[in-house]
Amino acid sequence: MKQLQTITFMLLLLATSYSFSQTGVIVTYYDGTTQNFNVATTGKLYFSNDDLNVKPDGSTSVTTIPVSIIRKIVFSPTALGTTTIGEDKNNLALYPNPSSDLIQIKSDTMEELDVKIYALTGQLIQQGIYQSNQSIDVSSLAKGLYLVQVNGLTVKFSKK
Repeated sequence: MKQLQTITFMLLLLATSYSFSQTGVIVTYYDGTTQNFNVATTGKLYFSNDDLNVKPDGSTSVTTIPVSIIRKIVFSPTALGTTTIGEDKNNLALYPNPSSDLIQIKSDTMEELDVKIYALTGQLIQQGIYQSNQSIDVSSLAKGLYLVQVNGLTVKFSKK
């Protein structure tokens, strides 16, 4: 709980210092993957219970991330580019996250995307080969967190 209060204070302090422009927020998970967000002045970055909630602007849905899987949060005074999956900058982006019915994965390369969706228990739930921006039906998944592996890189996905 003390760690959560410290993180909350740091987020509030940093968020107020950048409140007049878009702020880049980089969330690094314990498995080494990162997720980038551009939070506009109409957006929010806040904690609720044991979750970090990111609402990039007034019109997008909230992304909920359990604090227990976050290694660090970094702020940038400038907006970030594509939400990147992995540290090697393959420019892969999964959206919308969270989602209830469909997700898409955008890639800057023309290669096929080998997608595997795992439960947090490690059980393979769904897999397939997709093209960049092709819709992936996740409506049959139960609400909760999943790990999505794309060409060997992993990102967290929240099914609402």
